[in-house]
Amino acid sequence: MEILVIGAGSIGRRHINNLNNLGYEDIDVVDISDANLGYVKKNFEIKETFNDFKGALSSKGYDVAFILTPPIYHIPMALELAKKRLDLFIEKPLSHNLEHVDELINAKEDSNLIIMVGYNQRFNFGMRKLKSYIEEGILGKIYYIRAEVGQYLPDWKPWQDYRKSYTAIKELGGGIILDGSHEIDYVLWLANNKVKEVKTIHDKVSDLEINVEDVAEAIFGFENGIIASIHLNMIERGYSRYCKVVGEKGSIKWIFKDNILEFYDVDSKELIMKKYEIDQNNSYLEELKHFLSCVENRIEPLSNIYTAKDTLEVVIKMKEMGD
Repeated sequence: MEILVIGAGSIGRRHINNLNNLGYEDIDVVDISDANLGYVKKNFEIKETFNDFKGALSSKGYDVAFILTPPIYHIPMALELAKKRLDLFIEKPLSHNLEHVDELINAKEDSNLIIMVGYNQRFNFGMRKLKSYIEEGILGKIYYIRAEVGQYLPDWKPWQDYRKSYTAIKELGGGIILDGSHEIDYVLWLANNKVKEVKTIHDKVSDLEINVEDVAEAIFGFENGIIASIHLNMIERGYSRYCKVVGEKGSIKWIFKDNILEFYDVDSKELIMKKYEIDQNNSYLEELKHFLSCVENRIEPLSNIYTAKDTLEVVIKMKEMGD
């Protein structure tokens, strides 16, 4: 399998490393940064590097491409690659707006392409268990979902000037709502229903040198009656990430950092804590294995262009409410 990786920043390096660990070495890498290309050549098993996206496309034929760039480039690159009938892995979010998304969907359907979007929390062990408990009816009817994530932006990637990251720059598709859309995506997945109403407030409240929102709070109403709330921020010192699902028979809380699931059982009135030992890279690895299996077997990925469009539509509604 000939693989093209576009973007050799932190997420690009993670995916290249995981591809190598799975035995894939026929990898070419594109990045405009010579430093990034130098890093991946030194540290990973790859073939060729390119500074120019179109130059890479004209050099040889590929089977699969990974688009790991800032969001504003996702759809234009994906459309170019779809013309060459490449299966695609697109890092989240699908895009920064809805322009040409339907065009990409049409191209995918016309050529029977596999397109996966990188919402790796769907592959987190604890989140998968939480989803299975809901599907098995352990909580009974679901009433309410609460999700939260918060971390100080300069601490995300301490080796990088946070002011130069796409997260900090509106023109590149930054902001906590787009970059924090993992929470939006998995809440839609857990609720397994269409959003009928969204209420949102967001703003830049910190002294960070950014031109995007750094905190957001949203409330969703789903057609099946579930209410959900989501808090996103990139100003919190330390790190917080959890999701709580409340149902008629109990509640379950997923605590990301500590690999813990807490289950409150209504009948026994006991809080049962389950801790699992899983490396945080595991969700990325499982996501990658799932994508490659979908490519091989020509089946629709769990996190696909349709679910990612649903998430993006909610993201756009949230951003429009505060603008």
